[in-house]
Amino acid sequence: MKSLTGVWGWNPQSSPLHDSPTKGDICMTPKVSVIIPVYRCEEFLPACIASLRAQSLTDIELIFVNDKSPDASLSILHAAQREDPRIRVIDFPENRGVSAARNAGLEAAQGEFVGFCDSDDWVETGMYERLLDAAQQSGADISFCRVYKDRESGSENVPLGFETGTRFDRAAIRETLIPAMLSKETDSDELPLSGYTPRNLFRRSVLRGLAFRPDIRYAEDLLFIVEAMLRADAAVAVDEAYYHYRFHSQSVTKRFSEHVPSSHDLSNDAIETLLGAYPECVRRMAIRRRKMAVTAVRNLCAKDAPYGFGEKVKRVRAYMNRADVRSWFAPVRLGQMGRSLALKLALVKYRLTLCAVLLFGYVFDRR
Repeated sequence: MKSLTGVWGWNPQSSPLHDSPTKGDICMTPKVSVIIPVYRCEEFLPACIASLRAQSLTDIELIFVNDKSPDASLSILHAAQREDPRIRVIDFPENRGVSAARNAGLEAAQGEFVGFCDSDDWVETGMYERLLDAAQQSGADISFCRVYKDRESGSENVPLGFETGTRFDRAAIRETLIPAMLSKETDSDELPLSGYTPRNLFRRSVLRGLAFRPDIRYAEDLLFIVEAMLRADAAVAVDEAYYHYRFHSQSVTKRFSEHVPSSHDLSNDAIETLLGAYPECVRRMAIRRRKMAVTAVRNLCAKDAPYGFGEKVKRVRAYMNRADVRSWFAPVRLGQMGRSLALKLALVKYRLTLCAVLLFGYVFDRR
């Protein structure tokens, strides 16, 4: 497996942008379509493009959707497109958001399977060949792999929790796989199996008629994945890391978002409606609601939030006093968990607004 090293300072002389396939290498109907929404990523976009062009699977199309990016991203895309006929560029006349960009890519995709990549991330050379092989060999509609979390301080290979080749039939998808994506088995500071679209490869027929909801502008991935999983006859795990999720100062997860908690609420309501017939999913959703409520409070308290201290207190108090939020925390037994987690849940359960603003804004690290 080839690793693209040094992506923080990409070397254009060694970039696969200089090793274009010939037109004879391109099939009219590709095996895999990869959809890449593009917005404000000119610093990282060349590395993303290069890693996708370097894929060992050459029977691939790369659909970049420029979401009216105000930087040089479109010029970078056009330069790459001139060198590689597998690259298609869709250029929005106005900014429409990541969901609309992905939906445009879905409408344009021709591949038997569809993958996604974010334009500030990059992928290992064998990613799509490996995921395609796993899906085909197991007869699965969806395959998924491990993810690297790349920070300037180093790279973390995040455990998947399932061995390579683990196959989930329709029952196991509902009883095991989807619950693992919703939450840990109990309240925890640890993250569940990430509902992150780019780690997956989907059979395109499973996605027919599905779309990302444009009104969900934050954490929109999981709803789409759950909808796809519920359509699939089988899914298969690849316990190997191929996708590099890059964390940097402009990462969405590192900044205040005006779409939290509203997007969380919309997504969770829709997921609950889909999963109401599956008891373990219902149980895990209660845990997920609490975890995301803590995230919502942290977001309102963030240092980069556009509110003064008093306004933060007001907004946090209003959120904690919501009847649904109070109901999520009513069953919590704080004595059954670690001190740090118990403190975070207690702040919301007992609506300790002032303490929450101080602790989440100045003490707890943001995830």
